Amino acid sequence: MVKQKYKYFFFLFIGCILFLNSFHFFVFQEKEIEIEKKILGENITNREENVKNIIKKKKYIGILEIPRINLQRGFYDFGFKENNVNQNIEVIESSLMPNQRFGNLILAAHSGNSKISYFKNLYKLEIGDKAYVYYVDKYYTYQLVNVYDEEKDGTVLIRRNSNQTNLTLITCDKNAKDKQNVYIFALISDLEEFQQ
Repeated sequence: MVKQKYKYFFFLFIGCILFLNSFHFFVFQEKEIEIEKKILGENITNREENVKNIIKKKKYIGILEIPRINLQRGFYDFGFKENNVNQNIEVIESSLMPNQRFGNLILAAHSGNSKISYFKNLYKLEIGDKAYVYYVDKYYTYQLVNVYDEEKDGTVLIRRNSNQTNLTLITCDKNAKDKQNVYIFALISDLEEFQQ
């Protein structure tokens, strides 16, 4: 009987530790996101310096901003454990960064209602809306040129103009569990960095 009491206390103790760790992760992650949004929302003269500080502090490789849906979120480089869709916006391995001519930066994130559903409002975007990527001390400006659905089967066919530099965002369809939505943006900022 005494051994059984200890057994219950042990499991209760382990359960409490797991609960507190989960609580700590979600509460503090939410606070960090709010602080990050506040810093990014500062006036334009301080904005670039603030973005640089966030990238340095969080070890992001870049930051995605879509003003129409109030999205501002950093993303990690390949090889970082945080570069996964279950924690952040994920940079897909076949991506080429914005400073590579005719490259395609491919980002994926969840839609839905959880705290990690960073792409939950992509469905509100319209053709012509802008997205910005801050990468290696420079902002890249993109414009939405195409939106389409794909079957959710573990692969995505990316339909883009290979003579453009693109940003592709991928997320699950909020209404159909067997579909995913693909958003293709074309780079419209000054292309001087590509000229040799």
